Amino acid sequence: MRAPPVRTVCLLLLSCLLSPWSAGAAEAPWAIILGQDATRPPVTKLLAAQKKARAFAWVKPAKGFPKLVASKALPGLPEGQHFLLLGVCGTKEEAQAARALVRPMVPDVAVQQLTGPAALACPVPNALKAELPTDAKAQGSFAFPDAPGLELTVHRVAPSPALACPATDLWLRVVQGNAVLARHVMKGQCAGACTAQEQEAAKARVASLQAKARQGDSTAELMLKNVSVDCQARQTHFKTVLTELGQPVAVVAQEPAMSNRMPDVGMLVGTGCGKLIVSPYLSGETGTQDLSKVQAKADAEGPEGWRAFSVFVPGRDPTAQAERRHLGHFVWIAPKCEWVTDDEEGQDM
Repeated sequence: MRAPPVRTVCLLLLSCLLSPWSAGAAEAPWAIILGQDATRPPVTKLLAAQKKARAFAWVKPAKGFPKLVASKALPGLPEGQHFLLLGVCGTKEEAQAARALVRPMVPDVAVQQLTGPAALACPVPNALKAELPTDAKAQGSFAFPDAPGLELTVHRVAPSPALACPATDLWLRVVQGNAVLARHVMKGQCAGACTAQEQEAAKARVASLQAKARQGDSTAELMLKNVSVDCQARQTHFKTVLTELGQPVAVVAQEPAMSNRMPDVGMLVGTGCGKLIVSPYLSGETGTQDLSKVQAKADAEGPEGWRAFSVFVPGRDPTAQAERRHLGHFVWIAPKCEWVTDDEEGQDM
């Protein structure tokens, strides 16, 4: 059988190269779309707002991205639109992983497969140089909804150098695989007489108060109950995580600075502006409440519920609102990157 002419082979190869994408061809790339509009100015304004909100704190885009493009610039985008692109990835899995890095700050970010070839410019995690110590003890790992691979992790870590008391640090991190995107350390502390000089002074103070108490000084007798010669550990404890707000928000309780008879204070730790943010204290004497049972109710459902929500401890009947112990209403103030409390509004759960 005679071999086909060289010219015929070349034409066949050229036809394959120019033919539309098919199931047998390499996967068409995926665009990560941060927003779109029929005209360019609104998309430009959107990019400025996202940069101001630090929406790209966890992602390292390729050079020149995010950028504005018209639909004709990439095959398969709807005609007559302007798009704000975070990047273009070779596979759907890569695009979704990159999308997860901005979704907590840009809930509407989407991925869309193109219909033809395009230059790849896939973002990667903007990782911190913060390795977890080998002796860290995991206390929980909590996924971000609709953000594949993104997690809030909590670990108990021994401080370095070691403290005078058996206090440990609480590490909260946002991670994607091995990449650490944000970290907040709530350091353990020592309270009371922790140095040799402080212990000698405390013993002398106790001896002086005891002498006055024996002479009938009632004030000295009361003061003795609050004087200690011990070095006490002051810890921050992880209690639970709120999962009703579109992203995981940790509930922690901090021991008092001095007297172990004082109640613990509670607070929240969640993400905002690409960081882990600590809220104001929960209202009331939260030390008398079981903070491991804390729940939250967002003012509005959806992925941005963390921007305005109420926190409470349910009563014996979890469905009875009248039995709930209100602990605070929190509102996110974007320009300051912080939560503030508004209890009057929060009472209307």
